[in-house]
Amino acid sequence: TMSAQMASIVIQLASLVILSRILAPEDFGVIAMITAITALMGLFRDMGLSTAAVQRGNLTYEQTNSLFWLNTAAGSLLTLLVIALSPVVAWFYKDPKLQPVTALLALTFALSGIGGQHAALLQRELRFKHKATAETSGAIVNMVLAIGLALIDFSYWALAWGTLAGTLVTTSLYFVFSDFRPSSPRRANGIRELIGFGAHVTGFELVNYFHRNLDNVLIGRFWGAVELGFYSRAYQMMMLPINSLRAPINAVAFPVLSKLKDDPTEFRRYYCQIASLLAFISMPLMAFLIANARDVVHVALGPKWDSVAPIFVLLGVTGFIQPIASLRGLVMLSTGRSVRYLAWGVANAAAVSIAFCIGTVWGPIGVAAAYAVSNYLILYPSLIFAFRDTPLKPVDFFSTAALPACASIVAAAVGRLASDHFQIGGQIGSLTLSLAIFCGAFAVICTVVPSGRRTVLSYRNLALVALRKKT
Repeated sequence: TMSAQMASIVIQLASLVILSRILAPEDFGVIAMITAITALMGLFRDMGLSTAAVQRGNLTYEQTNSLFWLNTAAGSLLTLLVIALSPVVAWFYKDPKLQPVTALLALTFALSGIGGQHAALLQRELRFKHKATAETSGAIVNMVLAIGLALIDFSYWALAWGTLAGTLVTTSLYFVFSDFRPSSPRRANGIRELIGFGAHVTGFELVNYFHRNLDNVLIGRFWGAVELGFYSRAYQMMMLPINSLRAPINAVAFPVLSKLKDDPTEFRRYYCQIASLLAFISMPLMAFLIANARDVVHVALGPKWDSVAPIFVLLGVTGFIQPIASLRGLVMLSTGRSVRYLAWGVANAAAVSIAFCIGTVWGPIGVAAAYAVSNYLILYPSLIFAFRDTPLKPVDFFSTAALPACASIVAAAVGRLASDHFQIGGQIGSLTLSLAIFCGAFAVICTVVPSGRRTVLSYRNLALVALRKKT
C-alpha cells in the first residue's frame, strides 16, 4: 500500500508542478471556489455507509447490496441537486462562468456513489493492491487529460474535465477488481443499524466540512480568486505529503483496529505502533518542508508563486501533528463510538471556524495562522475526550510522538542553518545540502537515544519481513 501511495505522490507532484506553470492562479481559484461549495453536497454521497461496511463484524451479501443501492441513489440525487444549484454558486461568488463548471463537476457524485461499496469491500478484505491500482489509474488519467487540455488553452476547464475523467476510471476499476455484483434492490436485516452508524459518520463529516472549507469560502468571498489561488496551492502542498502517508496507514489501521476492539492490550499496542510509524515518517517530512518552504515553493511552482511560501509555513505547523492526531478518529470509530465521534466533530468544527473568522481579517496568512493556533489549543482536550473508556490515554500519543518531533525540529534547524551559510548551487543546491544534513542529523539523534535505536531497528526488521513476503 505504501509503495502504491508513493506512485500517487509522484503523479500528484508532477501534476502540481506542470499545471502550476501552465495555468494561472485564477484558474485554480475558480475550481477551489466550486469545490468549497460542492464539498458540502459530497458529504451525503456515501452517507458513512462505506465506513459502516468496513467496521461491521459480519457483513452479508444482502446488506452489501442494500448499501450499494443506497449509495447509488444518494449520488444520483446529489448530481441533480448540484446541477440545479449551479446558478446559486455563480451568484454567490458574483462570477457567471462558475455555473457550467459546477454542473460538470456535479457528475462526479453519481460516479463515486456507484463505486462506494466496491471500494469499501476492497478495503475490508485488505485487498489494497487492487484498490490502489484503481485510484492510481484514475489519478494518471486526471493528470494527463488536465495537462493536455491546459496546453490547448482550456484554462480552468482542464482541471474540471480531468477530475471527471479520473473519477470515471477509478469507479470502473473498482467494479472490475471487486467480487461483489449487485442484484435488484431489496431490504436486508440489520441495515438500520448500519445506516445509524453511517449517519453519525455523515454528521461528523458535515460539521467537519465547515472548518475544512470555510477558509476557502471566506478568502474567496473577501479577498478574491487570486489570493484564494495562493492559499489553495499552499494547502494542497501541505496536504499532499500528509494524505499520501496517512491514507495507506489509516486504510490498514481501521479494519485491523476494528478486529482488535475486544482485546485491550493488543489494541493499545497496535495503536502505539501505528502512531509511532506515522510520527517517524510525517514529522521529519513536514519539518524539512517548513524549514525550506521558500526554496521548495520556488523550485516546485515557479517564481510567480513565491507568495505561497509564508502561507505554507503556517499551514505546515498544523500538518506537523495532524497525521498522528487524526488517529483519534479511528480509535472512536473502530470501537463503535460513532456518537462520540460526531460530538467531537461538532466541538472541533466550532473551535476552528471561530479561528478562521478571526484570521480572515489578515487574509490568507491570518487564516493559516489561526488554523495552527486552534489545532494546538484543542489537541490535549481532544485526546482526553477521544480516549475515554478505551485502552488508550493521552500519554500514549505524546510518548510516541516525543522523539520524532524533537529530532525533526533540531534536524530541520541544523539543515537550514547549514544551507544558508554555504549558499551553493542556487536553490536546488541549497535544498540538496539541507536535505543531506537534515537526514544525517535526524539519524544521529534517533540512534543516540536508546528508544530511538530500538524503534529504528524494529522498522528495519519490518521492512525485511515485508520484502521477504513480497518475493
